[in-house]
Amino acid sequence: MTRLLDDLVKRKKLRAGMVGGGAGAFFASIHRAAMRLSNRFELVAGAFSSNPERCREAGDALDISSDRVYASFQEMAEKEAARSDRIDAAIVVTPNHLHFKPCRLFLEAGIPVICDKPLVNSSWEARELQRIAEETGVFLGVTYTYTGYPMVRDARARISRGELGDIKFMHVEYLLEWLADPNAHIGAGRAWRGDPAKAGPTGALGDIGTHAFNILEFVSGLRCTALSAKLTSRIAGWELDDTDVLQLEFGDKVDGLLWSSLASPGHRNGLRFKIVGSLGTMEWRQEAPETLHVSRLAHSDLIYRRGQKDMTLEGLASVSLPAGNPEAYLEALAVLYTDYAQAIEAGADWKNAALAPIAGIEEGLRGVLLSEVSVESNARRCWLPFPTS
Repeated sequence: MTRLLDDLVKRKKLRAGMVGGGAGAFFASIHRAAMRLSNRFELVAGAFSSNPERCREAGDALDISSDRVYASFQEMAEKEAARSDRIDAAIVVTPNHLHFKPCRLFLEAGIPVICDKPLVNSSWEARELQRIAEETGVFLGVTYTYTGYPMVRDARARISRGELGDIKFMHVEYLLEWLADPNAHIGAGRAWRGDPAKAGPTGALGDIGTHAFNILEFVSGLRCTALSAKLTSRIAGWELDDTDVLQLEFGDKVDGLLWSSLASPGHRNGLRFKIVGSLGTMEWRQEAPETLHVSRLAHSDLIYRRGQKDMTLEGLASVSLPAGNPEAYLEALAVLYTDYAQAIEAGADWKNAALAPIAGIEEGLRGVLLSEVSVESNARRCWLPFPTS
């Protein structure tokens, strides 16, 4: 129970470089905090901004040697690949439309990549990265942060060993309010998230719906095979969807529903799922992440709590603090960074590096396909098959 606290176990720290993350970036500092918390990475290089002054300022603030603060990711990939002490991973935290080129360059240079989601803005780009990753054998991880929560992993383990019986129906929702508030501030992200040229073909679906979709597949172990999507936008001046409702099919036996919104007042970070099986129902909420609720057929309800001895091995392996001392978002992302370190060290066998599955290029591709298929389904008002990855 010391996933993030075993600092007396001597382990090599992996050298990391960051693409993006200068002043004004919203999530980059969260990534850096999670990296520090994981105690597995050391930030030694970066191309933090296309603005030279901002790039230098970020490098200086992060105590990066001036010869490893680069004017562009192209220069960073070329020069780091030539160093004897080159970076062990490139972390890409730019806006969506700037993911593909750095991911491709670093993979081609043989340097593992950790990329924020959604991976890229088109399935062609995702499949090209998939091709390169498979040819080179280089790891690419996608940061679906919420799969790092211990009780999410506990839920997955319980479902996989049959505690809910046969899965019948699944519901996931991710609701935020910030787009409904004209005074809300999330850095430069508010502007580019509403720009199709930068955010990609969808707004709410690509931004948070991908998290919801991923967590449903992660927890259930099932893969979506078809969907019917309704994408709507009612916020003035917002070009992309702000609210989405998707009907999902998993094989020919399990139905699902995904609801995502950036404009739902009263919802701060409302990610939650409900899995209904033949023996009971399991529920988890991101805003109350310490507990997992199970309502059983003809039996009393159960509440499992993070840190207790009756957690599954998969859940306990992601726990750091004793029960009653809450763990949340930063710890979840830090857990993913410990997974990434294990994956990078495992090389070609990275899929078996951790107890829980690590989101790689396949999950990144599925997130991109989710947007593309949903846009077509919405336009045609019909069910469409979900492509195999």
